[in-house]
Formats: sequence, structure tokens, C-alpha cells
Amino acid sequence: LEQPSRPYSVRLDQWSNGIELCPLRLTRERIVRIPSDGGAAPVTRIIGSSHGWLVTVDEECGLSLLEAVTGRAFPLPPITSSGSKKVARDLDQMGESMFQKAELVPGRRVGTFAVMLIHGGGNGLSFLRPGAKSWTALRFPKWMQHKYVDVVYHKGAFYTASREAAVTAWAPDASSSGLHATRVTEPRPEKCTWAALVESLGGGDLLMVSSVGAMDDEDHARHGYLRGSRRYEVSRYEEREEGRWLPVEDLGEVAILVGIGGRSLCVSTRGGRDALRNHLYFARPFVSFEYYDGHPREYRLPTATPGCGFVYVPGCSSSWFLPYVAPESHCN
Repeated sequence: LEQPSRPYSVRLDQWSNGIELCPLRLTRERIVRIPSDGGAAPVTRIIGSSHGWLVTVDEECGLSLLEAVTGRAFPLPPITSSGSKKVARDLDQMGESMFQKAELVPGRRVGTFAVMLIHGGGNGLSFLRPGAKSWTALRFPKWMQHKYVDVVYHKGAFYTASREAAVTAWAPDASSSGLHATRVTEPRPEKCTWAALVESLGGGDLLMVSSVGAMDDEDHARHGYLRGSRRYEVSRYEEREEGRWLPVEDLGEVAILVGIGGRSLCVSTRGGRDALRNHLYFARPFVSFEYYDGHPREYRLPTATPGCGFVYVPGCSSSWFLPYVAPESHCN
């Protein structure tokens, strides 16, 4: 990779069964291709990316960690290793489509990772401890009555979000499951139909991108979107304010790359990218679920810089990927 600190969109090449890394750009540029392992089952889904690795699903419903720079793949334990009858039933009925999103973080031992996985159409969660040989199927907290749509690792805990923007923190502990669940925020009182979590630039804050209804006539006149298009908001979690989500009207010199079926990223717009500030750019997955449909390629927040902020995003890209990450956080 010529620019290891540059963000890429990740897409499957349906012809070669390989994976392509497409640099964030204003025009078409060179694409980095990761060839498939000739002896492995073809990859059909990319459900996560973090710390230079991708989480992939193959046509035999196997999960693997793929080192994007070298193309090396390391199989993860079968999802049925948890022993959960519900997980086995979902896999039998849904096949590879049962896998939704995964978030990983390095363990303290080199070469080990902790992985949180959303599956079963958002109705299942599983956790893989660093170095473990089997998954643990997690029980939903009693207060959680909604489907999960996103997961991110932030300041020592996994955070999951529901479609109604209810957020739960899962911190590592010594229990049988390996995680302790704590309610962070309840569903938002206003109508929220979709949510994604993302760390701020530098990782200091936890942000949420949420869909909160349709455009009105004023939005249509200001931005030129079609009437009925989704309207989006960005908010920041503030624990000191009774655990509330506070609206973010100005991201500063930042744009958000929203992963649909994969990870989201905050990126700097400095250095000739000022036209991209306060924009949301959405990945375009090949496979869609009911809460993936209807997202635009680009959405301009009210404080977006006037003018063209177009970014070329290839089709069938589900996630965003940053090859170089420093410093690293760890999960016990």
C-alpha cells in the first residue's frame, strides 16, 4: 500500500473471488487487489475491519481473519462451537446471510484477538475471547428488546446499538461469558429507524449517526435531496450529562465514512479535502437487509462546506478500512 494511513473502501470482486481495497478519492485511482487463496472457500461477505485486519465469511459459512496487506487468512472457530441451539438453527435456516457485523480488538498476547459478532438478523450476539477455541453465545439483557445493528470497541468496552438507538456497553470481566453488560442509553424518544456507531478522530469520543425520519420541504430546498429521503443526525455520547447523546452540529475538519455491514470511520479533511468536511459518505454493500436499504451515497450536514464534496465509492463496498492504526488498544 502506497499510503498506509489512508482510508480505503473494501469490496468483493465477484469475478475473481478476491478482495479490492479502493482508496478514498475524488476520482478513480489505482485499486489494491488481494487475491483469494486457491485452496480456501470463496469469500462471500466482509463483516468487519479493524487494526489492519478484515473479518470475512465464506460460502461454507466459515469465519476468518484476513490480513489485508499480505492476504494471509486465519480461520476463526465455527460459530456453532458455542453449543447454542438457536445459533445452530439460525445457521441452518439463514446460511452465510446470518452474519451481520463483527468488531475485533487485539489481545495482550501477540496474534490473538477478541471478537464481538452480531448475527441472526440482529437477534444474536456472540463473543470470542482472545486465544479461545470456541465462541460464547451472549444472553440479551432484560432491558434490550430491539435488534442490534452495530458494534464498536471504544475505551475498553464493546458498544452495541439497536435500530432504535438503544446502546449497551459490554466490558470484559471474569464471568463465564467474558463480558458484563451495562445499559448506556435507552431508545431515543423521537422516531429513529437506523443507527451506526463510530469513534471520533483520535478515539476520544463515541459518536452516533442516526436516521431520524424523512426530509421536509426546507431540507429539499436547501440540499436538493428527493422529498421523502432520509434525514440524518450526528450525536456525541456525554457520560457526564447523565449519559445523554448531545447533538453535533459541526464535525470540524472531519467527514464520517459510514459502514453498511462493516466498520465506520472518522477521517480528517485537511490537506485539500476541505470540501468533504461535515459530510457523511455511505458504503454500498452488495448484500442488503431491511435496515440497510435507502441510504444515499453522500449526505451533507447543515454545516457542510458549500460546493462539491463528491467522493468516488465503488459498488459492492460494505466497509471502510484503515491499514495503519496506532496506538493500539487491547482486550484482556
